Amino acid sequence: MRLRRRDELAGEEPHQGAVEAGASRERVAPEGRRRAFAWRTRNAGAAAVGTAGAGVILLARLVMAAASLIALLIALAIVLRDVDANSTNTIVKGIHEGANFFAGAFTGLISFNGHPKRAITIDWGIALLAYLIVGAIVSNLIAGVGRSGLLFERSHRPAPMS
Repeated sequence: MRLRRRDELAGEEPHQGAVEAGASRERVAPEGRRRAFAWRTRNAGAAAVGTAGAGVILLARLVMAAASLIALLIALAIVLRDVDANSTNTIVKGIHEGANFFAGAFTGLISFNGHPKRAITIDWGIALLAYLIVGAIVSNLIAGVGRSGLLFERSHRPAPMS
């Protein structure tokens, strides 16, 4: 690789005195290489942030899916209790135990005199709505972080060269 002086890079003709005096020659990297490296690192950083953003959006979807499955379990338990399903059946018993695990804190929230089924239906219905609302709020907060990562990637990547 030929070493160039700064005045040669600028397109100027070196003056005779500098050549005779043995002007120092310094190594200067070609401008194109430096720019290519900067774009490559910018691409890599933007791609990393975009990938993290996509992962965060996946996490938000998993949170909402978990909240929906819990709400579905509670709804199924409400229906089974209201239709007087056989509580000694293993499947019905498992569904009631699972729903009681998630909605047990809501039991006894509202009381009706002489209607225990109605009280559990209302209490577990409130729990069902609470899981769906809180799951949606948390999921939207998490997805907002992921969307900002994807927007960062989109705005910091250079336009494709044609």
